[in-house]
Amino acid sequence: MNSKKRFLLFLLIFFIGSVAWAQNSQKTFKVVIDAGHGAHDPGCIGSQINEKTVNLSMALKVGKLIEEHCPDVKVIYTRKTDVFVELYRRAQIANNAHADLFISFHCNASENPAGNGVETYVMGLSKSEANQAVARKENSAILMEKNYKENYDGFNPNSPESYVIFSLYSSAYLNKSIILADKVQKNLVNTSHLTDRGVKQANYWVLYKVAMPSILIEMGFLSNPHDQSYLIQQANQNKLAASIYNAFVDYLEVVNNTKHAHLPINGTTPATPSTPATAPDTVIAQTAEPVAPATPTVDTATHNAVNSNDIRFKIQILASPVKLKANDSRIQNIPALGYYEENGLWKYTAGNETSYEAANEILATVKKTHKDAFMIAFQGDKKISVNDARKLAKN
Repeated sequence: MNSKKRFLLFLLIFFIGSVAWAQNSQKTFKVVIDAGHGAHDPGCIGSQINEKTVNLSMALKVGKLIEEHCPDVKVIYTRKTDVFVELYRRAQIANNAHADLFISFHCNASENPAGNGVETYVMGLSKSEANQAVARKENSAILMEKNYKENYDGFNPNSPESYVIFSLYSSAYLNKSIILADKVQKNLVNTSHLTDRGVKQANYWVLYKVAMPSILIEMGFLSNPHDQSYLIQQANQNKLAASIYNAFVDYLEVVNNTKHAHLPINGTTPATPSTPATAPDTVIAQTAEPVAPATPTVDTATHNAVNSNDIRFKIQILASPVKLKANDSRIQNIPALGYYEENGLWKYTAGNETSYEAANEILATVKKTHKDAFMIAFQGDKKISVNDARKLAKN
């Protein structure tokens, strides 16, 4: 074989190897679907159904939709049957798989049957006693485990002193967790018409231990006749599963730059809104709190829309359950810094552009320091989709 042929053969082998390496280097996105409770741990007990059953049904439905419509995503379940899985094992399953996302399904309960609604949690050091009551309820599954003192280094979910360990929590995954929680909460409320209790933070052991963005969904109150009646119907569960799937693919587009089609929300007629409790509940799991506003509350000092028809493109850089201080390092040196409140979250933005192209340039710059940044749009003070804004801007 002459030198020219050898060189061509070398190039061919190199090319094939490079293609194979590139294909193998494409990291599969992994999501862990966690059905809370199980077996001898029923969770909340309603008059018609137990929490563990609803959790498992919803987890399997959402996982199946992801498997069917997202071939580039691997779904990992903490349980697929009515078995008991320790909290520490749930975290181990996610961490050992090097997963990219953790979603835990739960239902709520209250001694006051007026308590109702949907809420989505991320890990955080909330000072709200109501939020911590929910976390204590979910963490109490630890007490049903053998050798729980050894497995959890003496952590007692009923002891306030034990919760000091959560002060060590790193917020490395908080921004992405809030992005998903916000999308899930909106979709669930829009689909079910159950009361919107907002996105919240609390000290969940399982969220504390998973090394990835994570959320815990409280899908409704089994102690509330309306919520329970809604949740036990398979047609409604199918609708909720589709709405969570749609939130998941929206999240993938933001953080993974991969696009998947939305699913239509089919099934029975949406439930009529539950009536919020007018007085605080006496809680097993949750005290009724003010419902977060459904539409954005825009700070006029930082949102510079000229009139009700003015189209503006902005770059959302982060979301926070509390309003940040002006000297917070995360919002320093941000061009045309703005913020607004939506569903109980403070959302911070860069830019205030009349054209999509100009906003795209800011997005490219901001992503160097805020990798989770993405574009949003407003018509006046009303938040609209970027696609709608682009159409209106051309008219």
